[in-house]
Amino acid sequence: MIILKRIWFILKGGKKIRRENMRRLSFMEKELKYHNSLQPGVSSTRILFGPAFSIYEPCFLHDRILSYALRIRGAEIIPTYCDSVQSTECNVYGGVWRDGKSFTDLCKSCSDSSERLWETSPQPAIRLSEYVDRSDIETVQRRIDRIAPGSWHSFEEDGLPVGLWAKDILVNNYVVGDYTLIPDHRRLGPAHLFNLLLLKLAYGRLLDDVKPDRVVSNDSYYGMWAILQKLCESRSIPFFSHWIGGRQGGWCYAYNDSAMNLDFTKPWKEFSSIPLDQEKRAKVDKWLEGRLSGAEMILDTASLAPHQSERFDLSKLDPEKPIALLAANVIWDLAALNKQVIFEDMIDWIVETVQWFRAHPRYQLIIKAHPAERTPSIPETRERIEVALAARKITLPDNVFLLSPRVRLSVYQLSPLVSTLLVHTTTVGIEMAAKGMPVITTAKSPYRGFGFTIDPEDRVEYFRTLESSLSGRLQMDTELQKDLACRFILFYHFHYYLKMDIMDYRWSEVPRLKVESIMDILPGKNIHLDYVADSIMNGLPILGETRWPPES
Repeated sequence: MIILKRIWFILKGGKKIRRENMRRLSFMEKELKYHNSLQPGVSSTRILFGPAFSIYEPCFLHDRILSYALRIRGAEIIPTYCDSVQSTECNVYGGVWRDGKSFTDLCKSCSDSSERLWETSPQPAIRLSEYVDRSDIETVQRRIDRIAPGSWHSFEEDGLPVGLWAKDILVNNYVVGDYTLIPDHRRLGPAHLFNLLLLKLAYGRLLDDVKPDRVVSNDSYYGMWAILQKLCESRSIPFFSHWIGGRQGGWCYAYNDSAMNLDFTKPWKEFSSIPLDQEKRAKVDKWLEGRLSGAEMILDTASLAPHQSERFDLSKLDPEKPIALLAANVIWDLAALNKQVIFEDMIDWIVETVQWFRAHPRYQLIIKAHPAERTPSIPETRERIEVALAARKITLPDNVFLLSPRVRLSVYQLSPLVSTLLVHTTTVGIEMAAKGMPVITTAKSPYRGFGFTIDPEDRVEYFRTLESSLSGRLQMDTELQKDLACRFILFYHFHYYLKMDIMDYRWSEVPRLKVESIMDILPGKNIHLDYVADSIMNGLPILGETRWPPES
């Protein structure tokens, strides 16, 4: 999930591929119009497509193909987009992600890409600016001006945590966890709040005007799309969000939820009761081997090698003392935002864990910073673990070792040395649990409470469990843990993250459409696309107690 901002750099080259992609889309549009002209009288479901993440080519291609699949099924597609309604910064462009460019120029580029996305749509794309005017802007600004200084981040309206959403956008834009570390946060926080309140006004009027039967949207974790989801729910309009990630070429979807919330509670009871046959277990084992080798990584680990030049002397570790490995997230990433259970945030967890090991010198702790803290393809994280510890004047005792994000040692290479894994929300927890290692969670990871991790509820239980594990007194059914973890991997990576097979795409490469004609996306031709499109058409949950996407 670190690559929610994967559009950090515009993909270079690939002009020939881009031209071929657009040629295919144009051809399919003509085919589709002819196909639908032969089926008069088909009942129409009105589907509003919310503002897309159209600056990112895989999302551009996905939204066009999904809209075609829905039109084949008789849907009327009503696209909408943000045509520079927002100002200062926004959910798409802001902070370090601007790369020195002006927001005005980037905003226009984003608006232009959305116009290109829907340029062939039978229903012209609706501009959000059609639903707000100068008086609305002045009214929203007066409301912002009345908010007490410093309290913008806790502002709520109609039960919606708009201030929290504004804060989340801000920390994501500036790659920190603590928004007060951003020099201009007193101005930028209210600016994001202003944008969200203006969007709320525009969305509400749009929904009441269009009265769609369904809404399809870019992932709705962050405020710009979260507001649209909540307004749909209040109007009983089925809402579907989507995002790309989790595995190479994988897409995920959710009903009345953010796809990246990764809420698997409904189907887990039924899915986890299905035994893993030999073929599926072999599939999971092969995937785990790929994680160890780097073949199944989203980020290209080979490209990181020149930047991970630091080394850690393993001889510093005392072979007589049990070792815990703390695998950190990137603090500003969606995966770590607002997921606290035991501690205030990820840094608070690390600080208190360090202090516990200071008081328990018979054990050792390795803190593994996430390599994306200092990855060349995205901006360097400002609130890195080492920086945050120094700011709190925390010195490390002799039995605690902090590995820089540039150390060329992976969790998988360290795992034979350690007896316990400590995690916030990182997916490494699933993998190590599948290998039989005790995994202690401290936050709302997507696998917390699913039977194969240890999930303390408070600090006392956390540290008690930690000592029990390091001392060898922890009682656990290792074989059951490994079996459940493997079932979760099967669900998570091969069901939830669907390989739609509509385009070839790898990180930092220009995607290439695989579909050439609407014949490739007709019902019955692609079971994964069918599942998503039929769920939307019928207003069915993507994940239900006995319903989930087909294996891919």
